[in-house]
Amino acid sequence: MIGVKITKVAACILKKKKKILIASRPHNKIFAGFYEFPGGKLKKNEFLLCGLEREILEELSIRINRNKVIFLKDYLIKRRGKEIHLNFFLCNEWAGEIKSMELQELKWVKLSDIFKYKMLTSNRKIIDSLCYLL
Repeated sequence: MIGVKITKVAACILKKKKKILIASRPHNKIFAGFYEFPGGKLKKNEFLLCGLEREILEELSIRINRNKVIFLKDYLIKRRGKEIHLNFFLCNEWAGEIKSMELQELKWVKLSDIFKYKMLTSNRKIIDSLCYLL
């Protein structure tokens, strides 16, 4: 579409012992204090999995196992001349120790407790799909 800015985003739902990792949005970003699944914007012409691997390494200092990543769902958000393509992946295997590299608060939570946290609406939409996978 002419005049529409398209942003592609890859987010990773990391699973460990029936819990999933959520991260608070940094205080210097829009929706500060809300929780979301780790990930971020893809660079121009970057493939989804490559962008996911890069974002998770930058944010959490871990390397996800590409062979153990499962594509879950994608969403399209349209806002004022913008399109945001959100792509969610599930991963339960990675190398390294998870550390917050971007001053985010990280929490391992049970799926049944996730609504106790102020989650971004776009991230809340994926939670129903997780019930079948966790």
